[in-house]
Amino acid sequence: MHSKEIYKSKIRLIKWGLLISSIFVVVIFFIIASYSFFSSTAKKITAEKNQNDDTFLYHIIITGTYENKDFLEKVFEGAEELSKMYNSVVELHIPKSQAENSSLQSLMNYCSFLNADGVIAYINEGDELPSLLRRSDSPEIPLVTLGYFSTDLPQISYIGSNDWEMGKKIANEAIIQIQNSKIKNVVIVSGAVSGNSSNLINSLQVTLQQEPSVRIKVIETLQSDFEFSSDCLFITLNEKDTISAAQIISEEVFKSNIKLIGYGENEVCQLYLQKGWITELISLDTKKIGSSAIRELFEYRSKGSANSYVIADVKVSRM
Repeated sequence: MHSKEIYKSKIRLIKWGLLISSIFVVVIFFIIASYSFFSSTAKKITAEKNQNDDTFLYHIIITGTYENKDFLEKVFEGAEELSKMYNSVVELHIPKSQAENSSLQSLMNYCSFLNADGVIAYINEGDELPSLLRRSDSPEIPLVTLGYFSTDLPQISYIGSNDWEMGKKIANEAIIQIQNSKIKNVVIVSGAVSGNSSNLINSLQVTLQQEPSVRIKVIETLQSDFEFSSDCLFITLNEKDTISAAQIISEEVFKSNIKLIGYGENEVCQLYLQKGWITELISLDTKKIGSSAIRELFEYRSKGSANSYVIADVKVSRM
């Protein structure tokens, strides 16, 4: 009997032990679940508070047609970096593809429809100039233009290159290459010369004449049947000609004393620079253009005026 009572006592102890263990596990689970719930709730409240704290007073739109997509994406990066300083949000509004391309006027109409507080727009030479932008509550929308400058547009500021200064900059880079590589021939690929770019080419020629031993030739396009001399420096003035020239001289550049100073900063130009087909790339500092455009818009908002013409910084990338 005694042994049976001891056995029953052990069974009771085991049952109590299991019950206590079960209760302990339930309590631990409840504590963990409660912590997760309140932690998640706290994070949600914090996120909502931060979102409320980040309410912006001003809406700035950067726009332009699809062919200027790469340029405007960099401008957007520069503008966005300064946007919070001015309590503003920046939107990039460009067509997603060439097939969806819109006219500049329809893009500007979108900005007006959204009551934008400021617009940064890329204008191509030859574009039909858009009509004056107005908000639905009647004030005119301040406009900063990039690309082509027109006196017929009501912009508060234009940000772009000075063709004469750009020509001098490219020529000075060329002179360094000429002196280092003992080059005797310079070929300027002019592209389709417009009234503005003729100043660029004149500036190039005048500055390059500081090296009297160098022969200078201007051609409109570089063709695949071009007769290469053993020591030649090519200068191109737009991205299309830069890419084309790099492809044409790619087989010659490693056999002869041939250099190419190109213009542009898109992915293809950068790839050819890395391959060594392009010696230097000259381009406008597009991120700085974006930050300058934001500054001019808010200078106009605070003071009622802005710098009417801002010369963009030039960037040089080397292999």
